[in-house]
Parts: sequence; C-alpha cells; structure tokens
Amino acid sequence: MAVLCQLANPEHYRPFDWSLVADPADLAYWLGLFAGFPRRIEKLLRADGLAGADFESRWRAFCEEYAAGMARWQADPLAGGEVTTIALCEFRQAMLIKHGFPDPYAGIKARENEAAAELYPGVIERIDRLPAEQRWETLLRALFAGNMFDMGSPLTIDLYHTGGIDFLATLDRIPPRPWFIDHADALHERLWPKPAWRQILFFVDNAGSDIVLGAIPVIRELARRGPRVVVAANTTPALNDITIDELNVLLRRLAEVDPVLAGLLEDGRIATVASGCGIPLIDLSRVSDECNAAAAQSDLIVLEGMGRGVESNWRQTFKCDVWRVALLKDESVVKWVGAHLWDPVCRFDPAPTAH
Repeated sequence: MAVLCQLANPEHYRPFDWSLVADPADLAYWLGLFAGFPRRIEKLLRADGLAGADFESRWRAFCEEYAAGMARWQADPLAGGEVTTIALCEFRQAMLIKHGFPDPYAGIKARENEAAAELYPGVIERIDRLPAEQRWETLLRALFAGNMFDMGSPLTIDLYHTGGIDFLATLDRIPPRPWFIDHADALHERLWPKPAWRQILFFVDNAGSDIVLGAIPVIRELARRGPRVVVAANTTPALNDITIDELNVLLRRLAEVDPVLAGLLEDGRIATVASGCGIPLIDLSRVSDECNAAAAQSDLIVLEGMGRGVESNWRQTFKCDVWRVALLKDESVVKWVGAHLWDPVCRFDPAPTAH
C-alpha cells in the first residue's frame, strides 16, 4: 500500500478530519447507526441466497462479536484511539469477512446495475443530442441524481426499501443552480474549448444508477474531450459501492450498446484501477501501488460521493487540481459542513501553484 503521491502534506494527513466526540449527538447518531447494521442485512443475506452453509451459527457468532465491539466503543469512544467513521467501517467489514459475509449487498448491486443498464442508452442519447458546450450541467445533474443510491445513509436506505429511489424522478428534483458549493463553471472553463488536464484519476462511489447513469456519462464526456481517465474503484466490497471487478464487467456490458464508450475503452482513453480500498470512505495514505502510479501521472483527482469527498478528505489539500462532487444525504454530515439535506456539492480546488 502507498501514500497517495498527490497529497500536499502527507505527514499531516488526516482522512477523517472532524471530531465525532466533540458533539454527543453526533457520536450517539453514528454509534447507533453502526450498532443497528446487523438487522439491516440479515434479510438481504437470506433473501438473496448469500447466507451460505451453517448460516445460523455463523450469524449468531457475528452478531455477538459485532455487538461486543460496538459496546466497547459506546462505553469509551477513545478506548482504541478517537472513534471515526473510517474506524467503524473497518471494524464492520472485518467482522463481515471474519464470519463469511464479505458482500451482503451483492444481490442489491446486481439488480441495480441491471436496472440502470436498461436506462443507460436513453440517458446517453439524451446527453449526446445536446451541443457539446451545453452538456455539462446536464451531466452534473445526472451525477447528483445517481448518487442518491446509497445504502450507508439512513434516509436513502429508507427511500430504497420503500421504492423511493427512481433515477429519472430524482433527476427532476435536483435543485436549480447555484448549488451549495457550485464551481461547475470553473470546471467547464478548464474543459472547453481545450481541456486543461492530461490525465484524470476518478474515484467512483456506488453501484447502480450512481456509476451507470451518473459517473460513467461524466467519465465518458471527460475522456472524449481529450484527457485520459483512470477510474478507481474499491478493491473489495463495502456496502453498495462498486468494486473493480464489478466495474470492469459493467463497462464491457455498456460498451456493447455504446460505440463511443467502446472506442474510448479500446483506445485506452478510459482505464480502470483498483484503489486498494474496502470501505465507503477512503484513506489516501493507504492506496494500491497501481492507483498511486496513476495518481503520479494525473493532474486532476476526482473524489465522487459523500464518503470519499466530504465525510473524508474535506479539508485535505493536494498538489494537483481536485474536484469533490456529491449529493449530501446524511443529517450529521450536512450539519458538519453547514449545508441542507439533498444539497449538491460541486467543489473544485485548483493546485496551489496552478492557474
């Protein structure tokens, strides 16, 4: 594993740069959210055929060990170092792996990828009908709408299970500009008429509509403007995040119905890399060597999704340009950044010595 070479101050890097213990309400919210995780996945494991052999005893052992770990944090949030959602995510995933449930959202991801892939040709056709210089806001709105599919936030979990996450309906509900943080015009100026970047490292977020109808159309447009785009996805599963293996299968599937995407993949204008990550946030001091090599050749880093670009890495600085883009869907995160629920974030920070 490597420290991302584009961090401006790697010796002072803190991926999670806000304090949960400073606000008792925040602390109680996050510990409660993670403590309730087992009851949210038991039904998924059974319904999607992911239980496996000897499920009852393994599930009981998982629940007991998981509950004991959460109880220790609730008794003393500083016992193992200050509690962060990165630490909580790592604990959760370690327990899932230990007890044989590494990817409880596999069924959801497969179904949502399939549903989004059915919509993909129509979304791409709608975008491609627009003149090139008019596509940018439409692409961003699609990115925000896709990012609604998130199984880590209580509000979007509830929406999903009540059938309330519909990409086209969500697209119509994205608020008009200006957004909470709206640097869309600054990004547009660096893309048109001549792109400012040679290579872009794009950290993607969720499966389903997020990757298929949000991220891939943006990545496709960036690549055909000129820069090479390296798409970084989780190495191992975490909630409903897309993994590198799932991403590669998905890109081949979509390329069959999208000649533009097929050409970009064939020419190497779009490539993929495993990030080295296995949680919904990202610790950029622990990325894969391949991801770090891609970063070294990149002059723009994209942190897509609330986990990677807001909940973690919000205050971190980089040697190159960085673009954070997400829809804010969690009450605690919204409070921390001073926004409102469902606010879009399109934050662009140029490299300190650039432009």
